[in-house]
Amino acid sequence: MQLPVKSHQPSAVSRQPLGAKAAQLMKKSSPLKGLNKPPLYLQSGWFWPFTRNFKLITRYSLLITILILAACAQPTPLPPAGTFAPQLRDQPTLPPPVWTESAEEITLQNVQRIAYLGRLDANTTPSTVFAYAFSPDGTRLAGLNNEQLIGWDVVSGKLVFNTARSEAVFVYYSADKSEVYTVNGLGVISIYDAETGAFKDSLEGQPAFNGIATYYADDGYLALGGIDGKVKVWDVAQRLSVVTIEAHRLQITALAFDADGERLATASDDQVVKIWEWRSRTQQLEVKATAVRMAFAPDGSQFAVGEFSQIQLFNGQDGSVLFTLNTGPGAVKDVLTYSPDSQYLLNGGDIPAMTVWDAQTGALANQLPGVGGETMTAAFSPNGDILATAVLGGNVSLWDMNTIRAQTLNRADLNVGTRQILYADWTSDGFSLTLFDGTGPIQIWGIPAAAEATATP
Repeated sequence: MQLPVKSHQPSAVSRQPLGAKAAQLMKKSSPLKGLNKPPLYLQSGWFWPFTRNFKLITRYSLLITILILAACAQPTPLPPAGTFAPQLRDQPTLPPPVWTESAEEITLQNVQRIAYLGRLDANTTPSTVFAYAFSPDGTRLAGLNNEQLIGWDVVSGKLVFNTARSEAVFVYYSADKSEVYTVNGLGVISIYDAETGAFKDSLEGQPAFNGIATYYADDGYLALGGIDGKVKVWDVAQRLSVVTIEAHRLQITALAFDADGERLATASDDQVVKIWEWRSRTQQLEVKATAVRMAFAPDGSQFAVGEFSQIQLFNGQDGSVLFTLNTGPGAVKDVLTYSPDSQYLLNGGDIPAMTVWDAQTGALANQLPGVGGETMTAAFSPNGDILATAVLGGNVSLWDMNTIRAQTLNRADLNVGTRQILYADWTSDGFSLTLFDGTGPIQIWGIPAAAEATATP
């Protein structure tokens, strides 16, 4: 059985002003509430643009319709266009549903049975989880909200620990799942026990930190960019500064590890992207590009550099330009990612429809209608067969990647009970789809055992 077939006709997102109540909600949810100007170390990073864009959506209305996966509950009635009404069925002040464990990996063969299995909540005033990390085995989740660093067990739904956030802006799990690491705006790395949340240690990670970081979870390597153009790479588990790379003349603007963790891409305001064998500080490649986002193909054959109005695809071995993809302004603001098999490249941002490219030919494979707006997210399932997308103020959708080139697309919109999903992501085993509500709750979706009843958000 397939996902419901929807007609493939790209359409722009409807935008109308919201009322004062929406503005109050977004202001309350913002992790930087009360700040009128970002500190210097955040002006060049992802964190301030995210907050700014998060506030922008208070000027726009909710979408008018919602599509529903056949196996899910009946749709939630939506408010009239131009008004704001909280989706009361999944507010953090309501009791969470009875937890149901996901019984198997989510696939195209069983996706008709996907259901809302439970909710993860903080034990303080609800607020936006603005940064998160899964443990490598996908069984634990750590998140940062306004006040706390929080750990949950994704299998049982239990709160594992919570402790003060201490101004952290990034969070990561150690490779062995025993520790949780955070980085604050000053580049200080803090280390916590993953079972109790107890503080263990701190490291001066990057004195010139400017809010740019990337993490290779398999081995626990953390790279921090600086305003001085230097990159420091840490083995946090060993409390060891492995290497400092004098990468660029100007400040770092983007960082990315390849799939094997052997190479590190660095970008800077000097409009140059470099690829390093980082352990030896050996520069392998250098290309001219002004990077907004970067991504390595999982098979290492190429890497993508998303710029303001185009994407350049480079050969992963010699740095030659393979393709230049014209995207329009702001088209990689939110998303630039490869499919697990390296066949497709996905981008999204300030464009009406998220775009899927054939990375092997540079040809446009398709556009995802309705997946556009101020803030969006996208994530491939681990097996690559399903793409999950979410638009803040819009729908959470599942797409059949086997029909991604077709004139009509297999698509289903989940009835999640809210229009405020900030992120959609999968656990590494593919058992759970995790949806982060902008007001704080985290929904867990999966495949229940056949005899178990499931809840409606």
